[in-house]
Amino acid sequence: QSLAQQTGVALLNARLQGDERAAAATALEAKREAERANTAKSEFLSRMSHELRTPLNAILGFGQLLQFDDLAEEQAESVDHILRAGRHLLDLINEVLDLARIESGHLALSPEAVGVYEVIKDTVDLIGPLAAERALRIHTPSPPECAWTVHADRQRLKQVLLNLASNAVKYNHHGGSISLTCHAGDDSRVRIAVADTGPGIPADKLPRLFTQFDRLGAEHSEVQGTGIGLVLAKRLAEAMGGALTVASVEGQGTTFTLELSLAMEPA
Repeated sequence: QSLAQQTGVALLNARLQGDERAAAATALEAKREAERANTAKSEFLSRMSHELRTPLNAILGFGQLLQFDDLAEEQAESVDHILRAGRHLLDLINEVLDLARIESGHLALSPEAVGVYEVIKDTVDLIGPLAAERALRIHTPSPPECAWTVHADRQRLKQVLLNLASNAVKYNHHGGSISLTCHAGDDSRVRIAVADTGPGIPADKLPRLFTQFDRLGAEHSEVQGTGIGLVLAKRLAEAMGGALTVASVEGQGTTFTLELSLAMEPA
């Protein structure tokens, strides 16, 4: 009886081990299939983005040439609509292309020591006209208050800050304000914050901010957007070894904080 019991236990263990191996093999194959599908999707998006940009650049080019003609008021408005829609579509294509590059691991970065104040100044110069249209005040730090250098790709850092600052303009109250600040912590990290005085975001909806193509309140807003700008900003921050977080209070505003490693070498 003891021998029969031992044999039965041995057979049961062998069967369980076989089931575990089969399950592990199935899980591994499913993982490989998902990776192949993700790679195929990224390659498709990359190729389509390139293919779409070629005719779109031609449309924008001829639209700009039309602006030099002596157009009637209605014709000028039509050309302006074409150019604004074309630029909006081009921004979307570029964002999708960047996301595809990140997901496929083909995003090229050039990390270096970057002066934070210089990038903040360039960002404010670019959004200044947009802020002026909505009577928004922009508060920026002085050079001594932001005399830090971070380890980042200069162009991508500016892209992230420009996205955050542009959102602070678009989703703000008329006559409100935007604040850009920075400080270095004891953990050798520099934190750059972009705060607005907009309507704020409910706590239960904050996680959706970094979901692709999910724009909060898009159905009640006339603000143009694709729903991937913040996703791209977060991915770029992580690709540079940093992080992007958000905090918001309804009725008071929203603050996005970009965290990057402090660079020891001079800019």
